Amino acid sequence: MNSDIGPSVTKGRNWAFTAALLMLAVGAAALLYVLFAASSKPETGGGLSRYAVGEMAALTMLEDAPPIPTRTLADAAGAVASLPDFQGEVLVVNLWATWCAPCMEEMPTLGALQRRYEGRLRVIPISVDSEADLEKAERELARLSSGALPFFSDISRGVLFDLRAPGMPLTVIYNRRGEEIARLPGAAEWGGDDAAALLDAVLAEP
Repeated sequence: MNSDIGPSVTKGRNWAFTAALLMLAVGAAALLYVLFAASSKPETGGGLSRYAVGEMAALTMLEDAPPIPTRTLADAAGAVASLPDFQGEVLVVNLWATWCAPCMEEMPTLGALQRRYEGRLRVIPISVDSEADLEKAERELARLSSGALPFFSDISRGVLFDLRAPGMPLTVIYNRRGEEIARLPGAAEWGGDDAAALLDAVLAEP
């Protein structure tokens, strides 16, 4: 029996081998593209999602974040102000009330945050207490923050709707352009290292 392989069979095997190598090369190129695209894609929230750990585990970045509220607020002296007045600074805005137990519990840590970053960012607590409770709210804020935080109020409570607050407390972080970059629903330890890592990253942004 003749065991020689004819030229046509040899060419067929060579073609099949070449086609297999080509398919492998295309597959490898596609895999490399996917891996490169994934590694080069910016993280949601400017990379702040990596700081959603520990005490900051509830940190959230909204793709459709509401604009910074322009609603009029009243300070301790009754003078009016609004959040856009502070544009150019990093803002940590906290919605709270004296009847909200978690709000009261976290307030000392927001005071500690302000002291730690004095002159570098501004913590702005906004009380949504009723008009009858404003004096109490001002007194409690001074006590809980050891005088570190300014008093602002919105007795209309409209700021809750402006920020689409799911509840209280709610803390929203704005960059120097007045854009919301992260929020944290619920109480947190703002005086600790997890919060410091987050805010250091925010302050490092140009």
